[in-house]
Amino acid sequence: MSHRIGVDIGGTFTDFTILRDDGSVFLWKEDSTPTRPVAAIESGLANVAEALETDVHGLLAGAELLVHGTTIATNTLIQRNGPRVGLLCTEGFRDVLYFRNGFKPHRFNIHHPHPQDFVDRWLRLGIRERFNHHGDELLPLDEAGVRRAAEVFRQSAVKAVAVAFLWSMVRPDHELRAAQILEEELPGVPVVCSHVVLPEIREWQRTSATVLSSYILPGIAEYLRQFESEMRERGLGGPPLIMQITGGCARVADIIRRPVSLLASGPAAAPAAALHYARGVGEDLITVDMGGTSFDVCVIGGGKASMSRDVEVEDQPIGIAAVESHSIGAGGGSIAWIDRGGALRVGPRSAGARPGPASYGLGGTEPTVTDANVALGYLRPEAFLGGRRALRGDLAEEAIAQHVAEPLGLSVSEAAAGMIRVVNANMVAAIRVMSVERGVDPRRFTVVSGGGAGGLHAAALAAELGIRRVLVPAEAGTLCAFGMTVTDVRHDLAAAVHLVSDRPDLDRVNKAIAQLEHEARARLREEGFEDDQIHLDRFVDARYPGQVYEITVPIEATGELTDGDIGSIERAFHDAHELQFTYSRRNLAIECLHWRVVAFGRLPVVPAHAEEGERRGATPTGSVDCYDPAAQSWVEAATFDGPSLVPGNVVGGPAIIQFSTTTILVPSSAEVEVRPDRNLMMLLSETNVEQQVVVQSHALA
Repeated sequence: MSHRIGVDIGGTFTDFTILRDDGSVFLWKEDSTPTRPVAAIESGLANVAEALETDVHGLLAGAELLVHGTTIATNTLIQRNGPRVGLLCTEGFRDVLYFRNGFKPHRFNIHHPHPQDFVDRWLRLGIRERFNHHGDELLPLDEAGVRRAAEVFRQSAVKAVAVAFLWSMVRPDHELRAAQILEEELPGVPVVCSHVVLPEIREWQRTSATVLSSYILPGIAEYLRQFESEMRERGLGGPPLIMQITGGCARVADIIRRPVSLLASGPAAAPAAALHYARGVGEDLITVDMGGTSFDVCVIGGGKASMSRDVEVEDQPIGIAAVESHSIGAGGGSIAWIDRGGALRVGPRSAGARPGPASYGLGGTEPTVTDANVALGYLRPEAFLGGRRALRGDLAEEAIAQHVAEPLGLSVSEAAAGMIRVVNANMVAAIRVMSVERGVDPRRFTVVSGGGAGGLHAAALAAELGIRRVLVPAEAGTLCAFGMTVTDVRHDLAAAVHLVSDRPDLDRVNKAIAQLEHEARARLREEGFEDDQIHLDRFVDARYPGQVYEITVPIEATGELTDGDIGSIERAFHDAHELQFTYSRRNLAIECLHWRVVAFGRLPVVPAHAEEGERRGATPTGSVDCYDPAAQSWVEAATFDGPSLVPGNVVGGPAIIQFSTTTILVPSSAEVEVRPDRNLMMLLSETNVEQQVVVQSHALA
């Protein structure tokens, strides 16, 4: 039986999902190794193979697909530990990165420092060259100037070079020639061109995306090539695929051509997992993924994840279409601390994989969210990771007492409950950013809970937001790794061709679209997809004349565009503008700037492992005492073995459902039913929602 493998490296754990053709799933968590991420993959694959009674070669040889998500690129930008890079730009425009778009990231904060650039000003070198917006050459490329710049880069030990010339998205000749010269003068130094990374207008975004790509490329190229080589040597039949921020996966070579697509690749897989579970649940979902280090939120409306071209990392735009998620430092390893004003804080600093929470017994002494869950009886020490690691309740209580309870004059239980309330409030605020603050009423959504720590907090988060339904998948503990096994291969291509709808030049547009679609099909065929597995979507970025930003609207036509199709695009744009901004100017022509093709290589759908069951109560395995924050007292809660639950089983709260990769806390007045696909649906009563709102409001007061 063949299978798919998903591997997601997080700050604390590296997650593995094995999805078999019959829909059955095997999950595993391995401690991450930040100094050498591939080590966690090696040890994890060995442990997975042993658990499945095979070896690594057999495990990989039987895999029809291996998809990998990693935080290496994101961490490189956040920690700013990438190499020295250089920028080659059009003469007179080296300060585009400094001037940005004329706005400060936080425009009303006069004390906010200017964002630090990723390339030093003295390594941003201008070259005489110029095309205009029609692609006419105004100044030829100063090839001698490029060679002089290469000498500066050589003497400065630059490890990568970004090339971003004006209007290169219309005519890339100068960028291509400059890259050729740089490769001659600087052998072994990678060169990244802006017309490849982001062939779109707006020099700041395009330059930024190119510089970020060059900054992360040396580190990720070495890692990804090593990973690809090692997987093949160990038995993987085809090339491994890498998860992209666009929500699809691609080969290593495609990632290296466009490195920014690797940013936030792990969280981008959550929507694919959520939509896999959406059958019978609805298409309005909020995914929350609480791991050991971070908490990620994504909103899915009408079966589509929210996408944005305005995503920034470290106050720098990445430019490409990205699955829009919001991340904060709130995970099981988030550390509790007292600020100078005497207020309790939790996160964003994390204990990580080493030394980890105090309860791990690996040397950590600071109290974390995991320690609070242990101290309150929610997380059973003997059930963590299926018993592979016994947690130390005494060390958890000692850390909480020393750093929180005693300074605030509280009992350990009160301090631990306070830690949970604070981190829950932080996570609720993150969900509000993606919903309420955008005019989206979250109450009609279903929360899809993921991450090893998500099940312990999901009910409280939903109740605070007035949401009554929480879906906890059987694969919740490795949600993103599972999402990687059910996502499609994706390529995003674009061409900048200006068109005004009342005088369209259709020949240029049709030629550009045909070229994009030819390239898209060629890539997917090279990757082994048959024509019936290839799906292409068309889009265009449009705006009213004089507007600064565009709206991306779909193009329904599949053949060559006609005047009638341009009229349909106009109407679609007016409708989209009115929906987003409450008005439209239907008497105005529109400008079309970028023509886009999104190409999917559709993977075969793995059937859900489903069986019907009679609705009946489940048999508990025992009971534990846990803290009830509403009553501010300890109560008895029944415990259940998650894998032993069968479709139709019903669990009423207070209860704790234990899996090897996650634990689910079922509050009082809530009920969990096991669905035919063995995923758990938690229904919160109106009373429970009101109680939780009161508790959370009290915590915020």
